[in-house]
Amino acid sequence: MKTEIEELLRKKEIKITANRILILELLLNTPHSLSIATIEKALPWADRATIFRTLKTFEKKALLHAVKDDDKPIKYAICSDACEVNYHKIHPHFHCDTCGNTFCLYDYDFRLPKLPDNYTADKYSLVINGICSNCQKHNI
Repeated sequence: MKTEIEELLRKKEIKITANRILILELLLNTPHSLSIATIEKALPWADRATIFRTLKTFEKKALLHAVKDDDKPIKYAICSDACEVNYHKIHPHFHCDTCGNTFCLYDYDFRLPKLPDNYTADKYSLVINGICSNCQKHNI
């Protein structure tokens, strides 16, 4: 998998470092978005500043996007293949009220509503709250 990660970094024109490989591997292997604190716990040898800079680089290069849900810390998730530097595929997110995880719903269309004249959207967010399938399995 390491060579796949290195190829992905090359494709996005991101310098390959050991920390970037480890952070990207963690994000790719996690089915939900992750906060900086969660990444710090998973990679205790990496300092917060390095993690933050790496996430910002990945975000700038459209490798991941920030997810703002009901939880206070911003979480980060891998972008879909359709994302580009100046375009992120519009998609909703699902926040589980039981486990606190937030998932990207790439396969569901979401269209921005038509705004009134003289209104311009520069950011958008749709977060659906409920109980994820994993928590439903364990609560039944």
